[in-house]
Amino acid sequence: MAKEWAVEKLNLSECEELATSMDTLSFCTFSSLPLEILYHIFDICDLKDLLKLSKVCKQFRQIISQILQQRYRYFIYNYLTFKFTQNLNDEEISELCYLSGSNVERLRFSTYFNMDLLKHIEWKMGCNPMENLKFFINDNFKQNVRYFPALKELEVQGKFLQDQTILELAKRCKSLHSIRLLDGDNRWLWGEYLADLENIENLELKCCRNLDPNHLLSLAQKRQLKSLNIVECEHLKDIPKMQNLCKHLTNLHTLRLTAFTQDPRFLKAILNLSSLKCLQFFWINFMPLNFEENLFAELSQNPEKAQSLSRVKFENDRYYIEDETLQKWTEETYAIMRENVCINGQAWQWSEEVFEKISHTLESFKNLSSLNFHYCSRLWLPT
Repeated sequence: MAKEWAVEKLNLSECEELATSMDTLSFCTFSSLPLEILYHIFDICDLKDLLKLSKVCKQFRQIISQILQQRYRYFIYNYLTFKFTQNLNDEEISELCYLSGSNVERLRFSTYFNMDLLKHIEWKMGCNPMENLKFFINDNFKQNVRYFPALKELEVQGKFLQDQTILELAKRCKSLHSIRLLDGDNRWLWGEYLADLENIENLELKCCRNLDPNHLLSLAQKRQLKSLNIVECEHLKDIPKMQNLCKHLTNLHTLRLTAFTQDPRFLKAILNLSSLKCLQFFWINFMPLNFEENLFAELSQNPEKAQSLSRVKFENDRYYIEDETLQKWTEETYAIMRENVCINGQAWQWSEEVFEKISHTLESFKNLSSLNFHYCSRLWLPT
């Protein structure tokens, strides 16, 4: 019996040795294929398999990294999609970022979700997803920011961007010059670490309802902002704070904000911005009566600014629909949808006297290339 067992053991050992030698032979044959063949094979693999293959050998890792860098030149970072649609675990998400992120200059951090997915999360994680969503989405992104050292432009979809994520971006992404929040109601960002972004130039912080004016002031004092969107930032609807902020926006050429008052101090502070070329006012439900008339009256007292402004825009628009990629809009349906939104908002008629005043003021705008009054299609102007 012992002898038979020894023979069986020997045969099993020989089989394992033979299998190992065959695997080695297969690997050697596979790895010796021309690079263009390997590229083609890897390029048709799904993402999860690619991440596994990248651990086989250095050659495979280099090829797969090049494929992923080409595939994710514009990186859409959606944790929930990675996790529950592509079935990647946290380690694999980090591996994807590591392999593809070194040359990424533009990234969209998305926190969008649907209710079916939320039910799946609740069943799988045994928690209330809405209570934990903002934490684990930001935490995951924050951990992987270090793999995007060349990042220059960050777009954010959803409402869960937090200050600690901005701090990590400041530490890891030294070339970051633009942050755009694409949606409304970004209530989780106070702006505590915005001033730590060394090369920030363009900030779109619309609907940051809790944005602290002191943090924005600190940013303006330390960095040279060129473009700023502060539409519906509730705490910035303060005349003295806006006046103080404007003193430090000496390089700002584009300003977008809410038309919340026609106080002359507010208008003068804006029009005194030395580098301002593009000025855009939004409002949601109303604009102060005669706002445009008073703005142009202030401009008539500031001929230098009238000379330098190239674009002026007044828009009654629900800015959260700006990102038309969220639905499959055609140009026609998107335009109709925006028009319907505007029609349901405020509209009025100018008197001929007001029209003449504004028209006369505009004669001094030598460099004005664009002037828009987006109220609704039924706006009446005297002929």
